[in-house]
Amino acid sequence: MLSKNLLETIIESHSILQVSLDKGWQEFKESNDFLISKELYHQIDWWYTSPYFGVIPNPGHWYSCQLAAKHFLIEVGKLRIYFDTIYPGNFSQSIEVERDEGLDVRRFKMTAFHQVKPICVFQLDFIHDHEKFYFLYPPQLSFCELETI
Repeated sequence: MLSKNLLETIIESHSILQVSLDKGWQEFKESNDFLISKELYHQIDWWYTSPYFGVIPNPGHWYSCQLAAKHFLIEVGKLRIYFDTIYPGNFSQSIEVERDEGLDVRRFKMTAFHQVKPICVFQLDFIHDHEKFYFLYPPQLSFCELETI
């Protein structure tokens, strides 16, 4: 019963968690770290044609995701849950799809646990453009119940 109540609490906390993602991304975009990440991204433009593409994340994007997660991870901690992987998720298990307007979406999934019991899956969508260093939107959060994945 605890997991069902906790799942409801997590779902009810969606807006708080999304706002924390929005806030972290906005703060990151306005920081010197954004400029450093952007410079790194442009210095390794060869990465997209390298054997690393699709195997490991773009270091500029990965660093950006990590720095922008500060407020989100604080809010998740208040719910006393942890994940089966580091934020934003396992890159090798993520998928990337192209949207109709040409933007790309990298989708990560992380199983949320309370103590040792899995509760649900957090899905994070990073909408971006490979032509330039910029996530057009903050990471978009949704949840999947364990039975539906």
